[in-house]
Amino acid sequence: MDRTWLNEATKLKFQDPASFLARLRKLEPKVAMSGLSANARSLRTNSLKPWKQLREAAIFCVGMGARMGHKVYLAKSESHDYDFIASWVSDEAQHFAPVQLKEVVPHEINPSSSVQAAIDALPGKYVDSKDLTVAVCLNRVTRFDPAALHVPTMNVAALWVFGGLSEGKSQWGLWGDFLDAPKGTRFTC
Repeated sequence: MDRTWLNEATKLKFQDPASFLARLRKLEPKVAMSGLSANARSLRTNSLKPWKQLREAAIFCVGMGARMGHKVYLAKSESHDYDFIASWVSDEAQHFAPVQLKEVVPHEINPSSSVQAAIDALPGKYVDSKDLTVAVCLNRVTRFDPAALHVPTMNVAALWVFGGLSEGKSQWGLWGDFLDAPKGTRFTC
């Protein structure tokens, strides 16, 4: 990361993803009982897309925090190749990671969407993104076998997959880094 980017990142307002998700959970029953369309209830409208991405970013950061053993914060900061910035402190140093979210959409939206298809599309999109972390949100009921995943050569810093493990989506799984030695982590949020 260049010095200019780091200077800009340090000026952002980082928030605790767990607190954000707790506030969002208080709204979920009201939204579920509302007369809103299915797309609005699932944040799948253009005007609600930033909230959907912020929710996914928060879930990913909670998972990364569970994996690393300390809190990972997030700041919304869209650039041409990332959706948010994750930040954490370890060894008395603050670290920053630009993160691009991808999604495996529910079956009813696109039956052919898959983790493998999402990953296969990455190498052509990110040819000079050596600092970028890519996080794929598995947003459908399916079986996911991380060992069966074929990861092509790509120029990104890290590749992760995360998704709900329970019907109520209180239990989540995080798998990766698929560019290193991937393993799974179960977490609650």
